[in-house]
This record gives sequence, structure tokens and C-alpha cells, in this order.
Amino acid sequence: MKALITGASGCLGRAMIAELGAHGWSLRTTARTPVDLPDFMAADLTSDDLGPLVDGVDAVFHCAAMSGGWGSPQAFHAANVTATARLLDSARAAGVARFVFASTPSLYADGHDRLRVTEDARLPARALSPYAESKRAAEALVLGSDSAAMRCTAIRPRAIYGQHDRALLPRLRATLERGILPLIERGSARIDLTHRHDAAQAMRLAADGPGGGVWNISSGEVFTFRALAELVCEKGGYRPRPVRLPFGLAYKMAGLMERAAPLFGGKEPTLTRQAVVSIGRSLTLDIGAARRDLGYEPKVRLEEGLDECFA
Repeated sequence: MKALITGASGCLGRAMIAELGAHGWSLRTTARTPVDLPDFMAADLTSDDLGPLVDGVDAVFHCAAMSGGWGSPQAFHAANVTATARLLDSARAAGVARFVFASTPSLYADGHDRLRVTEDARLPARALSPYAESKRAAEALVLGSDSAAMRCTAIRPRAIYGQHDRALLPRLRATLERGILPLIERGSARIDLTHRHDAAQAMRLAADGPGGGVWNISSGEVFTFRALAELVCEKGGYRPRPVRLPFGLAYKMAGLMERAAPLFGGKEPTLTRQAVVSIGRSLTLDIGAARRDLGYEPKVRLEEGLDECFA
């Protein structure tokens, strides 16, 4: 079996290389920037001819995405929706049998606490960020493309972290290095994370899952944001000053910073509304369906996963 891994230079993509390689798959990898990876082909999924990428491939594992809480809606749409649509079309034309998409549970975020969310939970009428909106649209394209000829599935992994992570822990560590520990609502928001190897395991299992299926994924542990931050401080030797903010004030401050950003060259502000919701409101996932349908079982506990990040 031959697999194409998109976004192969990223945190999840590199974990997919290890996961599939360990299970006997032959690999083709792609990203926009050339890098030394198995059978690598540089490509821009929004504009390049994707035929050579999917030629002779049995399954596509689509990990590439533009993520984060800052950027124009147009940029997110191009990177996440247009790229996915083009890859689906090319995969279908090439006779690819399986297409697995890395989606996001940011789809569930509505500015309120949500605990043990299941896959059939109500989604907000409008996503809270351009990122979430674009991933929601891309996921709908993937699941809507499921057919007997090309089975399409998706996972919604919560907050992937680990080696090569360029978002979650690096951002937290950068804040802690400045001597600040932001505690919205005293850091009481409950969150779960997904180690990169657990997310990769789930992607591999989803390739054999029921067509049209989507599954929540996490590493199965729930923490308050404060407990997570304190554990990171312990691992990294940080001694930050706690900055306590009520959610409403933090959200308004983030909105003002976002509106002022164009005056400072459009650089991502210190605080965004998506970041405030991410660390100030609880969001945890029920992963029972993945256990039942895929045989998924988390393997990496947080302390072990953080050791990897600080190695």
C-alpha cells in the first residue's frame, strides 16, 4: 500500500511518516518547501498540478493546513478549502481508494464551556474564526466526497503537540519566557490535548474506518489550563507572573488588538479572540466513538509527551 502524506514537514505529517512506515506502508510526501523526506515532491496544493502527487497512490492522508488565530479569511480559504477541493478532485481522477482528512474540533467552539463533546454535537451557526470556518468547509467537502470508489473519512484531533509543533506549546513557552502566565478566569478552563503519535495512530486507523465517518481524537486526559501551564513551567524552569483576567475583558482586549493590527503592519497581535476562547473556555472531547469504531486507544500521557518537547 502506498500513501501520500500532505503537510509532511509539520508536526502531524512527520508523525504520520513514522506511523505508516512502522506499519509497512510505502510513502510519498509533500509540502510547499523542499525537505529531506521519503519520496518527497514539493507542491503548492492551491495551484500546482497534483496529478504526479497522487499517481499510483492507494490512500491520501491530508495533514496540510493553514492554522492559527490570525490571517485573512481569503488566505485560510485558499489553503484549507481550495487546496482540499483540488486534492480531492485529483485523488478521485487517479483512482485513490482512501482519503483521510485531519480536521479540527475548533468547529465546536462557540464561546461557551463545552464538555465531553460528541461528533453529533450542535455546531455554532458561525465559526468563531476564519481558521475554524475554513476547516469546517473543507471537512464538509471531504465527507461529501465519500463514495464506494473513494472512501473518505476525517478525524478531529484536539490540540496536537509534540516534536515539530510550531503552534501550541511554542506559543505558550514564548509567553512564559516573557515572564507572563495569562490566567483567564483563573485558568480554570478544562482542555484536552493530543500527542502527535496518538493523532497519527488515529489517522491510520481512520483509513480503514467506515466511509463518511468523522471521529473526535484526544490523548484521553483532561486538565485545567492552569495545571497544564504549571506543568510546562516545571519542565522548562519558568517562573512567570500570573496575569488574571475575566473572560469578557480579555475577549474585548483581543478584539481591540486585532482591529489595531493593520496600524502595525498586520502582525499577529499578542492576544487574539481565538486564543482567548482556546484558553478561557472549556472544550473537551468524548472519544468513545473512535474507540468503538476504529479501535483507537491513546498511548502517550502528557508528562511523557512534554518530555519530548523539552528534550
